[in-house]
Amino acid sequence: MILHLVLSQFDAAFLLEIYPARELPILGVTSSWLLEKIKSPVKKLISKSDIASEIIKLGHPIFITLGAGDIGVEVSVLKEKLNYAY
Repeated sequence: MILHLVLSQFDAAFLLEIYPARELPILGVTSSWLLEKIKSPVKKLISKSDIASEIIKLGHPIFITLGAGDIGVEVSVLKEKLNYAY
């Protein structure tokens, strides 16, 4: 798995819990496991409700979301919250 190498290139990485969608979970692969492998200076396991506040704390106006399932629903929520912050 090279995902941790890609995520290590970002200034910060915030991870949510990993939930299987239509597939079975991969034994041993958890958000905590992945977080340990990421070498970014700022990395943290957070909840959906904390995404905007964690981005605002960083003070960076650029962010990327990546995921599956219902994470796309958060984009409009983040856009609204972050428009007030920046």
